[in-house]
Parts: sequence; C-alpha cells; structure tokens
Amino acid sequence: MRLVIFTFSILFSINCYSHKNRVVAENYGNVKVYMRTGFDYSDIYKTKIVGQLAEKLSNRLQYKDTVFIEYIQDYAKEYSDDLYLLEYNNSNFKIIGGIKSDYKTPSNGHGLSIRIYTDRIDIVNVLKLIEFTINNREKTNSFLTKKSIEYNVYEYRELLGPLTSLATNDEVINQIFASDSELINEFIKEKILIAGQENYGIEIYWQNDKFIFEYNHIWSDEQEFVFELKDYFYHLYVNANEILIFVDKNSFYFLSGTSSLEKELIKIENESHAPLIVMSYGNKLLFHPFRDKDNLSIFLKDKNKVISKFE
Repeated sequence: MRLVIFTFSILFSINCYSHKNRVVAENYGNVKVYMRTGFDYSDIYKTKIVGQLAEKLSNRLQYKDTVFIEYIQDYAKEYSDDLYLLEYNNSNFKIIGGIKSDYKTPSNGHGLSIRIYTDRIDIVNVLKLIEFTINNREKTNSFLTKKSIEYNVYEYRELLGPLTSLATNDEVINQIFASDSELINEFIKEKILIAGQENYGIEIYWQNDKFIFEYNHIWSDEQEFVFELKDYFYHLYVNANEILIFVDKNSFYFLSGTSSLEKELIKIENESHAPLIVMSYGNKLLFHPFRDKDNLSIFLKDKNKVISKFE
C-alpha cells in the first residue's frame, strides 16, 4: 500500500493543475444562455438542456423576442439564499458582476430575462420560470422587490454585512415552482445526450427530470440501463467503462458497465468544492483534492471502500 501511495504521489507531482472559470455562452434560436461556474459541474450540462428546451417552449408559446437566461453558480455556497430575478424589457447582463445592488447596467428595452444566482438549478423549475415570464411578461416587473442576502462565510458576514439586491418576490417564485405545466411535461420526455462514447462505454442522458446512465455495447445497437439519479454534482470518467458520480463533495457512486456491483453511495472525506483529481491503478483509484496532492484517499473498487487514513 505504501508503494502505491508513493507511486501516485510522484505521478501527481509532475502534473500542474490550473483553474479558470467555466463559461457557457450559447444561442438556441431566440434563446441566449450565459452561465458561469468554477469547474466542470453537472450544471453546465443542465444549462445547455435548459437552452434547448427553452427554445422549443418559446416557439410553442409564439414568443419571438429574446429570452436571456443568466445563471451564476454559487458552487461554494457563499450566500445564504438564492436569487431569482425575472424581468421584462431587459435582456442585458445584470448579475454577471455578482449580487450587488450597486452593479447597474442599462436596459436594452426588449426581450425578457431569467437571472439566477444559486448553488444548483433544477431544469424543470427553470423552464417553469421561463413559461411564467413569457405568459405574464406585461406584469412581470411588478413582482420585483428588494431582497437582503447574507453571506454564509462568517468573516464576510461580520465585515460586509448583508447584500441588498433586486429580485422577484420569493412567494411568486415558490408558487411558480409548485405549479404544474402540461407543456413542460411534454418537452421533458425527450431523451437528451449529455456524454456519449464513440465505440462503447457508459453514456449519460437526461429525460423526464432524471439523469440516466446506460452502457453502450460495441457489438449491439441496444443500450443497457446502469443507473439513474434525480441530480448530481459532477462526474469523473475513469475510463469508458467506469465512471464516478458525485452527488455532493463528500459522497459518490462508482458505476461500471461491465460489473454487477451494487450501486452503493460511498462517503469520502473532502473539504473542497472542486472536483477531486482521480487516477486509476489496477483495482484501485486514488483521489486527492484540487491543488492538494498530499491529502490522498484510495478507493478499492472490488470492495466499494475508501481508505483515507494511512499509518
């Protein structure tokens, strides 16, 4: 075991990991999407799915002006509350500079916007926000109010105090989320590919508000169901046949398309919100947090067990 750890330490030490924000900036017909986050989280894929389905939704509702979806992911959960800002006659950027009442940008006088500042989005709920704003665009701005948002980080909270931002009334947002839409229920039946494999291996799809993991066999057109989840934080491919699905920073599922292992939620000690770095070594996987190669854990694939303490 000590030799394995030493070998991994040498391999990791010769790699340099840099970090820069991940940005999604895409157009889907009259729908513009901008999303910013820190790493390759699943919300990147969710945002793209929202863009695709939002185009179909606006077409069905015969809304031809710009629909702008602006989403900043609070992946480190710095803020105590979420921000949802639905606005008509303004499809300019607004929250790209953060949750600040003094960050001002002029309205461009057309389109509508759905602005979100939260740690994770729900695809169906975002589509409900879009449908509501299109159907109620003339009175959407009447639901705007001032909202006080606290920092979760104690030092920031003591030093800076609460932030005040323009937001859509929380009661309105909760009513929208609690509503049901036959139109959206129709659109989410579409099976959307997230991560494919050219020849064979585990592929990821989204359908009916679930993430579906299927095994693509090289000699067959049929795919084998492996697993499904309502939501997850991020995934890491070990190889085409094996994938790790982190539901949060401290727990994951290990999926193999060639194994009948039980799909068990596995805990790991991890303080970082950044995706772990992983390397495969035979029947073992070695993890370490981003920029912290000294804090190592070993996952034994055949036992579904993580070892984090070494003597």
